[in-house]
Amino acid sequence: MKRPLCFLSLVITAIVYLYLEFFLSDHLFDHSKEDGNKIQIVGMVDRKEYRVDYLGELSPVLYIIPQERKISLCNKYIQCYMSKEDYKEPKVGEYVMVSGIIKSFSSGRNPGEFDSRLYYSTLKIEYRIKDAQIIKRAGNENKVYETLYQIKYSLEKVLDENLDSKDSSVMKAILLGDKAFMDENTKRLYKDAGIIHILAVSGLHISILGMGLYRLLKRLRLPMIPRALMPVILMYFYGQMCGMSSSAARAIVMFALSLLAKVIGRTYDLLSALSLVELLLLIEQPLYLYNSGFLFSFGAIVGIGYIMPAVIKLIPKEKCSRLKFADDKKEGLFKKTQNYVKSSLIAGLSIFLATVPVYMSFYFVYPIQSVFLNLFILPLMAPLMILGIILMVLGLVLNTRIVIVSAMIHLILKWYEALSVLSARLPVGKLYLGHASKLQILIYVLGLLVFVTMIERTRNRENYKWGVLILGVSLTFLLLDPRPELQISMLDVGQGDGIVIRTRRENYLIDGGSTDKKDIGKYTIIPYLYYEGIGTLDAVFITHEDEDHISGVFEIMDDMEKGGIRIKNLVMPDISEASKGENYKRLINRAKDLNIPVSYISCKDRINSAVEIRCLNPVSKMTVEGANAYSSVLYLKYKDFSALFTGDVEGDGERHLLDDIKGNQEMLQKITLLKVAHHGSKNSTSKEMLDYLNPRIALISCGIDNRYGHPHKELLERFDGGSTRIYRTDRSGAITVTVSGQKVMIREFL
Repeated sequence: MKRPLCFLSLVITAIVYLYLEFFLSDHLFDHSKEDGNKIQIVGMVDRKEYRVDYLGELSPVLYIIPQERKISLCNKYIQCYMSKEDYKEPKVGEYVMVSGIIKSFSSGRNPGEFDSRLYYSTLKIEYRIKDAQIIKRAGNENKVYETLYQIKYSLEKVLDENLDSKDSSVMKAILLGDKAFMDENTKRLYKDAGIIHILAVSGLHISILGMGLYRLLKRLRLPMIPRALMPVILMYFYGQMCGMSSSAARAIVMFALSLLAKVIGRTYDLLSALSLVELLLLIEQPLYLYNSGFLFSFGAIVGIGYIMPAVIKLIPKEKCSRLKFADDKKEGLFKKTQNYVKSSLIAGLSIFLATVPVYMSFYFVYPIQSVFLNLFILPLMAPLMILGIILMVLGLVLNTRIVIVSAMIHLILKWYEALSVLSARLPVGKLYLGHASKLQILIYVLGLLVFVTMIERTRNRENYKWGVLILGVSLTFLLLDPRPELQISMLDVGQGDGIVIRTRRENYLIDGGSTDKKDIGKYTIIPYLYYEGIGTLDAVFITHEDEDHISGVFEIMDDMEKGGIRIKNLVMPDISEASKGENYKRLINRAKDLNIPVSYISCKDRINSAVEIRCLNPVSKMTVEGANAYSSVLYLKYKDFSALFTGDVEGDGERHLLDDIKGNQEMLQKITLLKVAHHGSKNSTSKEMLDYLNPRIALISCGIDNRYGHPHKELLERFDGGSTRIYRTDRSGAITVTVSGQKVMIREFL
């Protein structure tokens, strides 16, 4: 066998993954029952940093290993967000007694939502303590790691003194792995452009710094062993100073193995080294298989080392028209540029083929422009890092501003920013992949393995087409999105409403807001749309202007302005000018700013597409005192399936709706699905209305233990004795109703 270590790694990884698929919950930390409790713990300070807290402010953070659990390979960390009041920073290695409030990590309650419980479990962080205070300190510091910490923040201070705040924050991330000081807009810009990888300490950094030092020592004619040993030791301490992420650990160990091969006179094999590192990291933390950073880091190397050679073989070789002699001129600039572009595009394609399952498991969106953007970004990374190192070293030694170096750094970062802004304005910047099932990923990976094997073992170029065909079919199967005939998803937005309707041709959103969840658009609605592969909303229906129905819609509009999900039409209830409140007008003005067409609907208006949608409320130019009364009520019909979406309708609106129902009993009796009005308020959805509608399914959107008591006991009692099946987001998370032929399927996310 050519690479036995690679085969062993694949087998062990498959076994570990299958085991975790069945027993994953046994390895996740769950402290939800202790959430909000006051706690006091004793442990050793393992590391320190600054992070943005739950209030959006920078706070000192300690990572503590509880005293009873100090076992080297089984460390579990407690993340302590320290109170700034009377805070005296402990040393790394000291033992501290800390008191504060437990904040557990929660799993997502909607498809596509970030699973913080799983993520922090992969990092071995059990739970968080907020407003933490140190009661006692004892023990000796770890001089090595405390010194690394002090060096790091001394270097960051130099960056602050020499660069403006934005440039400094980016350089802290690039050189020191510290993203805490970056503002959200800059992070978003780099992420959307597909160049966020330059902010993570990984193989790019280690190759530039480590190999740079190795070549320097080689020029100085140092003996082989110290020449190899010194860069490895320096890179280890550099990784520790930057937090030693899985990508940094992978890069450092592979770098050490490559130099070890030089020392002992053996050939370095990239894939065998990668397999060894993967096994070591999986032994240390099996849950890395669920960590996107780990998977991206290893996937990129697999793309370069395993897939890229096969892709290169598919490209016809240039024919040499004449003999070359020793005194021939070297390749010109144009030819070098052409070769660089070609090799970079091949590398980008290879990495995409290796990592597309990771995109479809975690992020659901692929930045297409990143393949081309990296052509202009990566060549400047080495100069940028060298300039940054020069700046930090000279700043420490001379204790003065280094103006010329600072200006050069600023120019490179401005170039990066300009390219990122330009890419956001491109008409096709993102590929909305959506999610893939485990079966789709498995078949794709097998197809990819067959493709590479066939290309590598086939000498006849005519037979390459079969390998390409297999790859094409497996990639098509992976990207396949079998859209349902009709899918209605009531998202768990807490105390609010957010309903996504998908057909085979259109995507609609009815409301999107919350009063008890912050940034509901950013963290819940947009991730769900990404998960479903939705890049365009054909219409956003606003039932009324209350905050719990519109806060997330503003965030989607902000996302659209930055090149995100596009809204093709904003549909508002057609009411009198006197009834339009401040939020109503804000929505209209924001839509106009973004050139989103605005439509107004009232009774008897109809939308015909893949489904029929009728408006049953409000009456045209309706004048009411409260927004709930004019709530848009939408009736949806598809074959034998019918649904009624009622917003927060009550009072005059509900009385008008009841008259409509009585006048259209043939259409509105025995509907399939009812979205219960006003989150299950006792003042809406009367007994008389329920008797007429007699829905088979009732959906209630409400927050967990909300202060309003929704759904009210009186409302639930009105359903007693009937055959209606009631689903609530506070208990089920997101609720998805799928219509296929005569079948209606209901899936509860939790």
